[in-house]
Formats: sequence, C-alpha cells, structure tokens
Amino acid sequence: MWPVIFANTRFTKTRDMIRRLLFPITALLLSDALLLAGQGLVLTLLPLRAEIQGFSATEIGWTGSAYFMGFVVSCFVTPHIVRRVGHIRTFAVLTTLYSAVILLFHVLSLVEWWLVLRLVVGFCICGLFMVIESWLNERSTQESRGTILSIYTVINLSMIILGQQLLNVADPSGPMLFGLAAILLSLAIIPVSLTVTLAPAPMHAVKLDLRRLWQLSHVGMGGAIVSGLVTGAFWSMGPLFARGLDLDTRTLTLLMSAVVLGGAVFQLPLGRLSDHYDRRLVLFYVSVVGVGLSLLMAYLSLSGLALLLLALFWGGSVMTLYAISLAHATDSASGDDFVMVGSGILLVYAITSALGGPLASALMALMGAGGLFVFSALCQLVFALGISLRRKTHVLPVIDETEPFRALTDTSPVLFEMDPRIDSEPSEENDDAPADASQSRASDAQQ
Repeated sequence: MWPVIFANTRFTKTRDMIRRLLFPITALLLSDALLLAGQGLVLTLLPLRAEIQGFSATEIGWTGSAYFMGFVVSCFVTPHIVRRVGHIRTFAVLTTLYSAVILLFHVLSLVEWWLVLRLVVGFCICGLFMVIESWLNERSTQESRGTILSIYTVINLSMIILGQQLLNVADPSGPMLFGLAAILLSLAIIPVSLTVTLAPAPMHAVKLDLRRLWQLSHVGMGGAIVSGLVTGAFWSMGPLFARGLDLDTRTLTLLMSAVVLGGAVFQLPLGRLSDHYDRRLVLFYVSVVGVGLSLLMAYLSLSGLALLLLALFWGGSVMTLYAISLAHATDSASGDDFVMVGSGILLVYAITSALGGPLASALMALMGAGGLFVFSALCQLVFALGISLRRKTHVLPVIDETEPFRALTDTSPVLFEMDPRIDSEPSEENDDAPADASQSRASDAQQ
C-alpha cells in the first residue's frame, strides 16, 4: 500500500508542477504549434513548387538564400518593432504578413518575385520566433527554464515533421497546400490574441561581435559555418534531390522528416557524450561519419526503408553539428557572454545558410542531384581537417570547465536568454570581472 501512496504522491506533484509551468503559457505554446505546422509545410513545399514552375537549380538556391537573409535582417529589426507596438501586436502583424505572402507564391511565378517573397518569409518567421521565445523567457524562472525549453524544443521538432507530412494532402502544383499553410498560420494568431496573461517587457536588440566570438572559439565558429552551409543547402535543395531520384511526394516528405528526426534523436546522446570528452573530438568523428554518409547518399541508388534509414543517420551527423559547436563555444566564455556567443553563433549559421543553397546548386548543375551531398561531404571534410590541425596546436586545460550540454534549436537569438545556465541576476563579482574570467578561459582553450 505504501508504494501505491508514494507513487500517487509523486504523480500529483508532477502534475501540479506541469500545470503550474504550462498553464500561463498554454496559449503561446498552442500558437507556436500551429505556426510550426505551417512552417514545416512551407519549408518543403516552396523548393518543390519552384522546381515544378521550372526554376533552375541555381535560381532555387538563391531563393533559399533570400529566406536566410530575411532571417538575419529580422534579428536586428524585430526588437525595435516589439518595443514600439508590443509582443501581441507584433505577433499578429508578422503572422498575418506571413499568411498573405504564402498565398502570393501561387499567384506570382517570376523568380524575382520569389526572391522578395522568400526574404519576407524569413523575416517573419524569425521575428515570430523572437516574440515567442522572449515571452517564454519572461514567464520562466531559473528553476523552470530547462523544462520549458525542453517542451518548446519538442513542440518545434514535432510540428515541423507533422507539417512536412501535410504535403501529401494535395498536389504541390495546385493552390490547396498554400491555402492550408495560410490557414494554419492564421489560426496561430487566435490563442495569443485571446490570452489574458500580461505580455513581457520589450526585448533587447541583438549585439554581434564576430571578432570576439572568433577569439573565444575557432572551432565553435567553424562548426556554425559548416552547419549553416550544409543545412542551408539541404533546406533549399533537398526536395530537388528527392525529385532527382524520381521519388513520389510521400517518400519525399518521409525523407525530409527522417533528416529532421535524425537530428532530434541524436542531438542529446552526442551532446552528453561531448560533456565527458573533448567536444572537438566528438565534432571531428561526427564530421568524419557525416562525410561517409554524405557520399553514400550521393552515389548509392537506394530506395524505400534503406534510403530513409540512411537519411536518418545523415540527419544525426549533420543536424547535430550546430548544437555541439555552440556548446563548445560557450565553454570558453563567461556566463555574461553566453547570450552574445549564442547570438553570434546563430547569426553566423544564418549568414552561411544563405550561401549554402547557391553553392550546392552549382555542384548539382554539374553533377546532378547527388551534388547536394557531395557539397555536404566537402564541407564536413574541411571541418574535420581543421579540427585535427587545431587539436595538435591547442591543448585544452586539464581541469574540466565544460558547460553541461543542452539541446537547442536554431530559431532566434532570444532563445539563449532562456538557457538555465545563465544567471538571471548576475552578482556584483561577476559584473566586475566577466571580461577577465572569459579572457583567462579563452587563453587556455582558444578554440
């Protein structure tokens, strides 16, 4: 009887804790889920529809580049909009604009228009991420940040995969999928607009110091560059690779989802592994494995379950580079520098993502669909060689000063303010000496 009572008590405490954490942000998380379902559909639909409309691989690569450039611009502009009109109005305006732009993709068929529209899409989705994450950060405490961050990450990945599967609902050449995405985005406005909780304080503008970031972590910044190039190329050109293999729409969506799932499944185990070993060593072996898997994807004519399993493991090797590189970069920084490092790594990732599509499209024009994964193999090979050279000349200190790994998504710079490793109220001692501490650690492990 006592075990039953004990189990019921634990269940009640867990239920009360979840209710206490989630009740104030339920509307926000529901809006986030609807938004990410629409976003997941859009991410796969747009490159596929561009190919159907006759865009060349190079043109599709540039439209993907425009999306990530809009992402970068939004990082600097959105905080000013929020300070002017508030979180709820900003969310409503950006979501409405996103919804309207999605419908215009079906009407406007010129590549010049698509460049503008994709830039606006990137601007809107990054701004929406910043609003959501700023709100979540305001509603979380030092003790609850980790739980809320984990729930938020699971929702994002799950809804992106669900949104990708919605591509099977209708013919990509018709208007219905654009209408479905617009409906999901429009519905996302309702929960946030009806919430009775108070909106958070205005967010801070993003500060980018690439020189400082490079001084803190060579390998971390290099990992952000390679991750951006490879994943940017995949999101821009992945559906074209699938079409080059003559895959039907159902298999195409399963392939894209398998890559996302691989990144989600392997991120935490590899991250925990990097907590116990030199993170550079983990990044090196992940990159080497990624090179091999990329070449298999490029040159093996697989289909069915074998192709999906290969895509799953490829996603596990590529989609995890960003989070481990970020964790390695923060090892050389003080707590006060964490947001700066996280924001810098993310923005470097976004900028290089804008280059990934055009560069991969050039190889695909020369080598066919497999050129996408040849590009991935080359990027990861260069990164692995760079890590190998770096480890020979720079040895980490014996004392383990690594921060515990935490799974993160590449959404917006505001997300890093939610990380529980950051002190919400730095002490005077930290205020007086963060630069010296950071410089001391960077001099020992300047990666």
